[in-house]
Amino acid sequence: MNAAKTELLVTELKDEIYSKLHHRTLQEYAGQPIIWEDQLFYLLLPNFNGGQWTAHHQVAASCVAMIQTALTTHDLVMEHNATTKAQQLTVLAGDYYSGMYYATLASLPNIQLVQALSTAVADISERKTALYEPNDKTFSKWLEQFEVIVSKAVEQFYHHFNFGSYTPLMKKGMLIGRLFDELKALENNSSTIRFDDITSDEPLSNEQVIAKIHHVIQQEATCYTTQIHASSLLSDELKIVMLSRVEALISEQQLTREG
Repeated sequence: MNAAKTELLVTELKDEIYSKLHHRTLQEYAGQPIIWEDQLFYLLLPNFNGGQWTAHHQVAASCVAMIQTALTTHDLVMEHNATTKAQQLTVLAGDYYSGMYYATLASLPNIQLVQALSTAVADISERKTALYEPNDKTFSKWLEQFEVIVSKAVEQFYHHFNFGSYTPLMKKGMLIGRLFDELKALENNSSTIRFDDITSDEPLSNEQVIAKIHHVIQQEATCYTTQIHASSLLSDELKIVMLSRVEALISEQQLTREG
């Protein structure tokens, strides 16, 4: 499947989710629901590669994206300014998105999928909580926690539908994409991820964290590119699409670093 077709399918899934999550008042005060396009790409990856994909898979994929949107929306609530109308409605938006996720999931119905995604949500929440714990952690340990936060929901989706062979590629690709998104947010002082207590032998300054994440993105992108080239799972056409995505991200990263 070529790039134009993958982009079309991602857009269609995104529009389906926006339609389900739309609420005029919540959108007015809390903004448009935040949907990770990278996550949609990897949810659809088996479909892009010619795997079996039914309406059931499509609805299940939208459920994964909706619960991620709910979790991300709750992350936007500020620790020290949570009583404003906008912040209270942000909390309500997260709750509303969670409700729509459960309602959509119940429509399938698929108890095993409910259990799989519930496990993912619990694990993601546990890892997010761990980021706030005062104990020292190495950067590699922090990165391990972050990877789970980013990819666990899709991993459970893959496992449930027997798409597990895509998991290593998905984890690496989603980690790189989310690191870059959070890097940009960190540089703009708008990150929702706790970076300030990442430690190695000594606490890292904000500039050191930024430099370290830049370095990790470069390392992980090199590894990911090698994985794609070596994969016997992916079609040649899909390899080209995925390699182009990595190249575009690295080019943007270099511009960000130079800017």
